[in-house]
Amino acid sequence: MIESIKNNISRFFISNKLKHNELSEQDFSQALKRSGSFFVLMPEDEKDFRSSFIVLEHLDHLNKAVKILARDYRISLMPAKFRNRSIEFGVNDLNRLNLPNHKLIGKLSEMKFDGVIDLNRKDELFYSYAANIVNAKIRIGYSKKNSDKYYNFQIANNDVESEVSYNNFLNCLKMF
Repeated sequence: MIESIKNNISRFFISNKLKHNELSEQDFSQALKRSGSFFVLMPEDEKDFRSSFIVLEHLDHLNKAVKILARDYRISLMPAKFRNRSIEFGVNDLNRLNLPNHKLIGKLSEMKFDGVIDLNRKDELFYSYAANIVNAKIRIGYSKKNSDKYYNFQIANNDVESEVSYNNFLNCLKMF
């Protein structure tokens, strides 16, 4: 019950903060090729976290500059070549609504990337909000509740298996 109330308050807070953010229409036909840097938000779910490494590998293969946001205790679980490209956050970086606190918002708002990729398949307000704090033209994420407010390119999540879902995500990215 309390989590539901916190969730609703968080949604209201985010809507207020992002009401002036316009997600501009983009020509995605060449978006990935023209983009040189990406901010990747790693999944909160443990199985999804491990399965999503293929997206990082693909971006690395394309020689894209990648910065990664992940929970502090998960950094050591990432492939070694991505650990030094990571920004970690912990419980001290969250406010009472489990959203980024003022310090983390300041850090993220100074960053500029060509695109943001949110790899969370489930509705995670922290990551949806973080994806919109960073300065980027392209915001890619899975279709989920209110995702039209957060992302200008959405990928359907029709599969229960995380490996299949991230392979589908990757196939969508490869089309660009």
